[in-house]
Amino acid sequence: MIIIEKPELQKDGKEVLLSTRFQVEGEHNILWYRFSSKFEDYLVTESLDASLVGLLFLGLKTGNDIKLNGPVSARLLYTINHYLIKALCLANNEFKEIKIIADSLNHEDMNLGSTAGTGFSCGVDSFATYFSHSGEHSPFDIKYLTFFNVGSHGDFGGEKARKVYQKRLRSVNTFAEKAGKKVISIDSNLSEILKLNFQKTNTYRSASCILNLQKLFKNYYYASSFPLDQFNLNSVDTSYYDLLNLSMLSTESINFFSSDIYWTRIDKTSFISQFPETYDFLDVCTNLRDEFNSKNCSTCDKCMRTALTLELLGKLHLYKNVFDLDIYQNNKNRYIGKVLGTKKENIFNKDLLRLLLKKRKISLIHYGYYSSYKYKKLKKRIRKVIKKNPNKD
Repeated sequence: MIIIEKPELQKDGKEVLLSTRFQVEGEHNILWYRFSSKFEDYLVTESLDASLVGLLFLGLKTGNDIKLNGPVSARLLYTINHYLIKALCLANNEFKEIKIIADSLNHEDMNLGSTAGTGFSCGVDSFATYFSHSGEHSPFDIKYLTFFNVGSHGDFGGEKARKVYQKRLRSVNTFAEKAGKKVISIDSNLSEILKLNFQKTNTYRSASCILNLQKLFKNYYYASSFPLDQFNLNSVDTSYYDLLNLSMLSTESINFFSSDIYWTRIDKTSFISQFPETYDFLDVCTNLRDEFNSKNCSTCDKCMRTALTLELLGKLHLYKNVFDLDIYQNNKNRYIGKVLGTKKENIFNKDLLRLLLKKRKISLIHYGYYSSYKYKKLKKRIRKVIKKNPNKD
């Protein structure tokens, strides 16, 4: 069994640590989240919602029921026990159906701030959410941007991931200062505890951070990764079924929304390119950037996909300060060949191929690169088979 205790606050200079003791089959550990002390009055210690959501996958992975030695949102306990656990087990057949047991229930609305926030990474999805909610009235207007260290900078955490988090945070802070928004950064050891692939758990990691701030946020927008017509339960990425996840993770105090779920990534890219604020801040790169001259490496798949989309939309020149356009152009034809070769398994490349065809930008050279890509992929597959069966004639 997993036993979770009530969270405790500990001041540490300009920061505050919210820590929760828990044990798994008798082995003790501590889950912690670190905040600026500016937000101390909004941190939730009366309920175990955040730690329950953060550690839920640990229970599903190990098959341990979860016992909460303290109150939990009545709504959250109901939705997790009756809907989410069953859905997550359908999504991943390696998970085991468990039960959440709570000492007591919290039926109260704890919210004091009556405001809204959204996660912000300077990527396409987060910029789309930010600008699509511009002009909303309270409590739906975005006043805070959040940035977490719970896996997106490295699946399993550690100091390397923390350094990447701190580096990326500087860019977020710079944009927020220019936009007149406040940033709430949250560091945590959740990744080190879960030891699970980030994409398989990403929605729940982020939601656990925000559930610590239910007193501040009445509404929270989680930028969608996939459009609604791609909804499906799977073990690869929780983002595919965020409409379910986020509605089930809402409580009496906070509403979660999967934002912009009717837009494709191309729709979002087109939308944000209308806003000059993105021209110097767009950051989609998956590589560490110390060795690059621009904000984005301009060679990884996300960089290539975004730059190609912007070029097809006639907007790439506006982003010359964040992409190395020479590097991009040198790799463009090869990447289009890869788009041709991955159109069936990658929804983003499928949409991108439609745009390429619409703009009549496919030529013979791209089919040459497509053939090369498929050949290399086949060679890798053959090597794997030989490696698995080295002694077979």
